[in-house]
Amino acid sequence: MGFGLVVDSNNVLGQVVEESGKYNVRVSDTSTVTMTKKGDKEMAVLDFEVVDGQYAGGKIRFDNVVWDETSAEALERSKKSFNTVLVAAAVPDGTPLYDINQFVRGLVGKQMNVTVDWEANNKGQFNLSVKSHNKFDSAGSKPSGVKRPEGAMLPNNANSGSNFGSNNKGFKSPASPKTNGGFGNFNQPAQQAQTQGTFAPNQMFGQGTQTPSAAPNPFANGGNGINIDEKDLPF
Repeated sequence: MGFGLVVDSNNVLGQVVEESGKYNVRVSDTSTVTMTKKGDKEMAVLDFEVVDGQYAGGKIRFDNVVWDETSAEALERSKKSFNTVLVAAAVPDGTPLYDINQFVRGLVGKQMNVTVDWEANNKGQFNLSVKSHNKFDSAGSKPSGVKRPEGAMLPNNANSGSNFGSNNKGFKSPASPKTNGGFGNFNQPAQQAQTQGTFAPNQMFGQGTQTPSAAPNPFANGGNGINIDEKDLPF
């Protein structure tokens, strides 16, 4: 018999997260950087893998963190949003970031705890959406017992987020972001950051102080991830 199948999101490899709740997770290497749907804001798209409990190995996808500089208030909200994720991942105070690509690549492999709940997208499909980021919970993951609403539509393609995670509303195919322009006050030169008493990239890992190189283009490999040398990661 020759090749033939029908796409079925319920017939896939890997664990499926079937309940809302609070989960200990690891940031997956499928996390990436893209632009919002209108193409005017940079956005980190974080994917997570549950590390313990009955849903260990399950995916929670498409946690969108947008960098918005359209107003002073929006910029302050963005700083708080990005800082919340970094603090949840136990990144030390004083660690400088020069580029949103460093933010994503530096988080890959880091652990934290996320609170997720069911949320309907604009097609009426219910997916798990990340509502908050917290520090890793030593007591373990805590599913709430609440499953996808009965009779709810199931996602019909990978980009809808499926039962593996939150919806991906609001982003489009990767486009080249402006170099170091989307990170507000964090895009100052390395020497200036050092004179202010902040940590230089990789200083926490005992490799000494070094000057970060210019931000690479995260889409140089066709949008399939970000290619940053380990020495350029700030944490």
